[in-house]
Amino acid sequence: MTNLPSKRLILVQIFIIFVLPVFLLYFHILPINWRFILLAINSLLIYGIIRREEWSFLEMGIRYDNFKKAIPFYLSFVVLGIIVLFLIDHKFNMPDIDTKIFFIKTWAFFIPVSLFQEFAFRSFLIPRLKKLYDNNYVVILFNAILFTLLHIIFPNLGIGLPIAFVSGILFAWLYLKYPNLILISLAHSILNIVAVLLGFFTIVK
Repeated sequence: MTNLPSKRLILVQIFIIFVLPVFLLYFHILPINWRFILLAINSLLIYGIIRREEWSFLEMGIRYDNFKKAIPFYLSFVVLGIIVLFLIDHKFNMPDIDTKIFFIKTWAFFIPVSLFQEFAFRSFLIPRLKKLYDNNYVVILFNAILFTLLHIIFPNLGIGLPIAFVSGILFAWLYLKYPNLILISLAHSILNIVAVLLGFFTIVK
């Protein structure tokens, strides 16, 4: 990684990429269907930053050398997450969904978004936060807060925000322990699919 930015520039980047779009949608300054346009803009911004700073694949978490050690942790997290989601669904009786729409949008929307979220929040944001804070616990906390903030545009905030915060902490901890963009993206995709199938997120027809 070269052309390292100043801490002030990092803070500006974090605000523009992770905070501003959420508030524009939450306060209806932009309509909710603009989220795809904002997602595309953020993707381009992150791509431009990475290209300018010449990140390596290793720095982006695209690696295979830690698969053997990392898989048991990621697999345990996924299994535990699925169990928790089913327990919450049983407790609160989440709304049923249209399964046809679910299967269509899983491949067209939820899996790509899961991949982008992990690339943005873990692969890109965690190294950014580590340049601001030396303490990994602080990095995990701020990563989880920004990840939770993203979810305020979804319904069921009383359930969704605590889940997002806890999962954000665990995702950040896992990535710091075993930085692997492939595994964490797969884990997030699986949990997102289960969450949508159980009715935690609204699917617009």
